Amino acid sequence: MAETTAGRIQTELKPDSLGLVSVTMQAITHIAPAIAALFFTQFLVTLSGLTAPLAYLIGVVVVLMLGNTLIQFSRQLPSAGGYYTYVSRSLGARAGFLTSWMFILYSPMAGGVVSGFFGFIAAGELKASYGWDVPWLWWVSIIVVGSIVALLQYRGIELSARTLLITGGAEILIVLALAFTGFAKPGPGGISLSEFNPANIGVGTAYGFSGFTLAIVLAVQGLTGWEAAAPLAEETRDPKSNVPRSVLLSIVILGVFLVFTYWAIITGFGPDNIKGVQTSSDLPGLALARNVWGGGWWFVLIAFMSSTLAVSLATANVSTRMWYALGRNGAFPKLFAKVHPVYKTPTNAIFAQLTLTLGSGLIAGAWFHPDVAFFLLTGLVLVLGVSFVYLAANVGVIVYYWRELHSQFNWLWHAILPVVSSLVLLYALYESFPPGCPAVNCPVDPFAKAPLVAGGWLLIGIVLLVYYAASGRDRWLKTAGAALGESEDDVAMAKVAPVSPKV
Repeated sequence: MAETTAGRIQTELKPDSLGLVSVTMQAITHIAPAIAALFFTQFLVTLSGLTAPLAYLIGVVVVLMLGNTLIQFSRQLPSAGGYYTYVSRSLGARAGFLTSWMFILYSPMAGGVVSGFFGFIAAGELKASYGWDVPWLWWVSIIVVGSIVALLQYRGIELSARTLLITGGAEILIVLALAFTGFAKPGPGGISLSEFNPANIGVGTAYGFSGFTLAIVLAVQGLTGWEAAAPLAEETRDPKSNVPRSVLLSIVILGVFLVFTYWAIITGFGPDNIKGVQTSSDLPGLALARNVWGGGWWFVLIAFMSSTLAVSLATANVSTRMWYALGRNGAFPKLFAKVHPVYKTPTNAIFAQLTLTLGSGLIAGAWFHPDVAFFLLTGLVLVLGVSFVYLAANVGVIVYYWRELHSQFNWLWHAILPVVSSLVLLYALYESFPPGCPAVNCPVDPFAKAPLVAGGWLLIGIVLLVYYAASGRDRWLKTAGAALGESEDDVAMAKVAPVSPKV
């Protein structure tokens, strides 16, 4: 079992099950390569015009800053609790609980709406190509994908890892094939580096520099998922090395992949035909596939399907390990900590996640329509929830290294990068929901309700904390380190230990 600064992890999960490749693919598929590469292309190109690849490249640099925070924590605290454990140990268990509470708006809610959106896209393509009218496909997709994911999780983390390797590999290969085709058959303007020239910022868009900066923000949001290896730390070999490596690898690999894909799609349409991307009646990736592959456009739909299954499984892996850690620590009912005696998987956490996946996907899809639900929950509510998590972790890493590991404190890794990336996140929130809501950036209903959803969810979490305190059920607040197998004395000693005066 992996060691921490305070001792050894005590876990009922199956340790040493995953290697570097497996945990890296867990993070990569959580980002959902095909979905990230093809679903949001039109919106980003509308905002940033010709220089969309440059905006994404800058977004990758910002994400590397955010990834630094997770790397610094995971080197010291490899735990299934992930951000819950990190924030609990650095800022206190109440802050850790609220962090995990806001995280519920992120990974746990993603699978259902993503599956519904895939069914919606597939139904539209089947009707357009073959005249098949299957409007029910969106809710069937939610039920089928959710059930498959739960079964894979139940049977063991190794099976989940192999599935992610296959599905993630398939979607990446298909999208890369499409990208290379775009370069092989370029549109007007041919292959060019003009997409990376800062002098071209504002070309092909009415939003100018503000649109370019907002595209950077959306690129950062589109890369969320790189942190998905952290909650699998207790099942990973040498987690204090492999988890940080997987974070860095997933960001770099997917960053290069997405920049290359955006560049390829623009090249396929033609740098001189940027309006063609913005006004395409179909997803630009699908339109390019129809143009260059003919009937082979089906491979892109297969990539979407593969990406849907992979991201649903990857997000569920994160969620169930978080439920398990919260149940083990007493923040959630103990039943969430139940582990299968043979498969060593958190069974009750898996059943709870399946219920949440089906409920959130079906209810949101029926209420808002599956496409609106997808962009509302994964594009806005998710962003608000995960921004809270990232900001809390950035503050936590500064406090943790300054207070408990002062001799290792480094101004670049433990102060400058967390502060700069936090400012970018705050700017992202400002641009997404600007005060006064100017006409250019104003979200329309129901997207404008996203802050109310996220704010209301945070308020419920605060009310729960008050209830725990009033009813005397906050014993778990004193044992946040139990998620790492640490004793109360270990935690207390870490908090009062003298630190070096050197900076």
